[in-house]
Amino acid sequence: MNWDDLKYFLAVSRAGSIRGAATTLGVNHATVSRRINSFEDSLDERLFERSAKGYVCTEVGQEIYREAVHLETSLGRIERRVVGKDRRMQGFIRVTLPDLLAHGLLMSDFADFSRQYPDIELDIIDSSQNLNLSNREADVAFRLCEQPPDHLIGRKLTTIHRAGYIARNHAKSFETELLIDASEEGIPTNKLQQSNESHWLGWTDKMRRPGGKIARDYPRLKSKHNILSGLLQVQACKNGMGVAVLPCFCGDADPDLVRIPPFTTEAQYDLWILHHPDMRHNTKIQTFVRFMVDRIHQQRALIEGEQFDPDALQMNGSIR
Repeated sequence: MNWDDLKYFLAVSRAGSIRGAATTLGVNHATVSRRINSFEDSLDERLFERSAKGYVCTEVGQEIYREAVHLETSLGRIERRVVGKDRRMQGFIRVTLPDLLAHGLLMSDFADFSRQYPDIELDIIDSSQNLNLSNREADVAFRLCEQPPDHLIGRKLTTIHRAGYIARNHAKSFETELLIDASEEGIPTNKLQQSNESHWLGWTDKMRRPGGKIARDYPRLKSKHNILSGLLQVQACKNGMGVAVLPCFCGDADPDLVRIPPFTTEAQYDLWILHHPDMRHNTKIQTFVRFMVDRIHQQRALIEGEQFDPDALQMNGSIR
């Protein structure tokens, strides 16, 4: 039995779909479908029930899954011990992180690392899923969490702060709309009323409105649209679809966005860099970790929302 077949089988079992497995494995979904069909043909058994809701293991599939998990764990342990002793400054490092972190913060640092260590190749996976570092689905993970799993080691890098943002070319009209009748109702200017056109951008049906002190600054502002992707939230905000709550490293660094008054920020997530304990003596992985720790520390003011200058907004004629 081919171990690669089992890897594809496990990925589909866990994802419940061909497309989800393809994302995890970093391959085309047609490749996953072909490998699963070939695997079933080689065993002369149907391993999944296909339906509109996804792929569900048959009884035979469930038996194979239980045994494959044990094999995966054993092989992963062997591989980690071998790779963990690698002293070479060449080869692949598989890195996983949420797409917004890559797009708005870390990609330039990845590029600098690649130029400094040209014999090391980065396999970058933009995923919000917690890939399994024990099975070497990734070597290094950047994760947003309060506390990482006990079986991984790493360090907290910083705390990501967020704030409210609007498209720069909508800033003046936003300010004018929100100030209508504020003085008559005795509403402080930082407790601005709901406007006719401005609104929060929602994430999902259950996350329509932001929480915390950012939302309290605008108690009458309602929500509109559902946009789950962070990258799409940025684009929607830049195109005037609404007010977005975004990480400060994203909003403050984008010239097309401005922070809304009273320029409040709030801590949202702790950012950790993690790897498996068996990788603590792998030279290239530890070099990469040290490099990224240093780079992120250099950007702490931006990440924690302290780089923002409200006086610069006033001079530029944007929101006061």
